[in-house]
Amino acid sequence: MIINNWYAAAPADEIGDEPLRVRMLSCDFVLFRDGEQRIACLSDVCCHRGGSLGRGKRINGCVQCPYHGWEFGGDGRVRRIPPLGNDAKIPARARVDSYPVQERYGYAWVFLGDMSADERPELPELLPEYGDESSWRMTRTQRDWNVNWARLKENLADASHLYLVHSFGKHLPEQSQVFDVEETDWGVRIPQTYSAIPNKDSKTAVNAPQAEEPRTESNVLIEISVIGMIQKNTQLMASGYDQIIWNALTPIDEHRTRHFNLHFRNFQTEPKHDDAMIKTILWGLEEDAQVIDYVQPALTPASNSNELLVATDGPEKAYRDKAARLGEQLGRIDVRRLRDMRLDRVLVIPSPARNGGGNWVHDTVPLVSSR
Repeated sequence: MIINNWYAAAPADEIGDEPLRVRMLSCDFVLFRDGEQRIACLSDVCCHRGGSLGRGKRINGCVQCPYHGWEFGGDGRVRRIPPLGNDAKIPARARVDSYPVQERYGYAWVFLGDMSADERPELPELLPEYGDESSWRMTRTQRDWNVNWARLKENLADASHLYLVHSFGKHLPEQSQVFDVEETDWGVRIPQTYSAIPNKDSKTAVNAPQAEEPRTESNVLIEISVIGMIQKNTQLMASGYDQIIWNALTPIDEHRTRHFNLHFRNFQTEPKHDDAMIKTILWGLEEDAQVIDYVQPALTPASNSNELLVATDGPEKAYRDKAARLGEQLGRIDVRRLRDMRLDRVLVIPSPARNGGGNWVHDTVPLVSSR
């Protein structure tokens, strides 16, 4: 799991009057709104006696620990310790890690790492269509998987399983086309073109706007970003039936992944069709789960030579290699050492405030290699 990266933590509208506890990268966090209604994210474990801040309540723009009432501001520092009285001096160590937050696409994104603002990677802008209600109808879904994030990411980029695994792919040929993969600063791009003859009587063209000039091919662009763990699949079909499938994956831990999905369509744009579209999306994901839940090993192999990759695995290999290189630059959690070390201590993702030094109560997670 990669630190110093942006992760979608939760839909922003789920962060309201009460704190929201979430788990990411095998660590626990609390999201809440401060006195200015800005979303804050802190390490969930109280530095006093280990209470869960996410099980507390929001008070005076702070989150209050449910164990002894310590109140933490959005910067992670303790503002008040009720058992010591209002005039008590707050110890310098009375703080927990606080992480940068931004809102985008209706989600709260948290930067889990200690890079300063001028060195941390920017969340790539891959979705200019968001908010364009005149052209697209959008639905939002979410699913938790019992699958490692990298295994799931590779599955979402894989075209050669569609004909066999998915009911919507039964009309596809067994033999998959092989497309060139382009590397970017943040991941990979796979442009794809398919010859096709538009059929206005096709079921997929029902209620779909037709292009002024009939299309003679379908164009698909898959963009996969390690930064933000985002994938965007833009499908401009010969039928005029266009859609965009956008995914953000957040590792809950090394074996589980939270999947946020946005789906845009230019057909059947009336709200009455939303439930059917959501059902179709979730059905397709369930078909994937029937296969990838059983893939071994649970984590991607340390070496590509431990799997027999072929030409149709080009996108998966390219993404795997890119994620490995960026992981070396940003930092990767050593999950094996983490399991052993946390038996008797709290381990947290380091935050930017640690660059200022000082004495902290909680240690940070072990990394595979230093940046």
